[in-house]
Amino acid sequence: MLPDCLSAEGEHRCRRLLAPATARLRAWPAAAAVLVPLCSVRGVPALLYTLRSSRLAGRHKGDVSFPGGKRDPADQDVVHTALRETHEELGLVVPEDHVWGILQPVYDQNKTTIAPVLAGVGPLDPQSLKPNPEEVTSVRRTARRTASSEPNQAELSEQSRLPPRSPSVPSVMPPCPNSLGAAPSSPVCGAFSELPPHV
Repeated sequence: MLPDCLSAEGEHRCRRLLAPATARLRAWPAAAAVLVPLCSVRGVPALLYTLRSSRLAGRHKGDVSFPGGKRDPADQDVVHTALRETHEELGLVVPEDHVWGILQPVYDQNKTTIAPVLAGVGPLDPQSLKPNPEEVTSVRRTARRTASSEPNQAELSEQSRLPPRSPSVPSVMPPCPNSLGAAPSSPVCGAFSELPPHV
């Protein structure tokens, strides 16, 4: 049986809760967007993160973050930015109809506006990911086996360590790292944690 957050009912509730904000924010002129990819790995609900390459230019090189980046002039909206960047960084194609909604926009330390786009990417085979080595050093997941279990952290491609997790995320959802420094994922996790606990 699927965990509640990955069930059809859980997805429906989440879409319904996010619908008003999504309608308002979809064409909002955010400077960047990230995908918050909710998946299952061997039946365990998880969120995916990337360790950004230290070879990248800019302030966020070497950070742990959700896949995403700056909006391209050709992008129709923030959803397309998040999906395009995820494909470029991970080789992961997420159909637009898998997007559940847009979370509250957040700001990094440079005051760059970031739109977090929540999507269900379904069961994930770690071997199917093809991280772009120019942008991503490794791919990580955080997961919980049950609402009361200890967080289970694992690496999907081989390298490095993910920082500790925060207990502030609802118990049925995987936790977010809490030592990300300036990484955009840190405020995104805060927005994500505002969803009701049984979404």
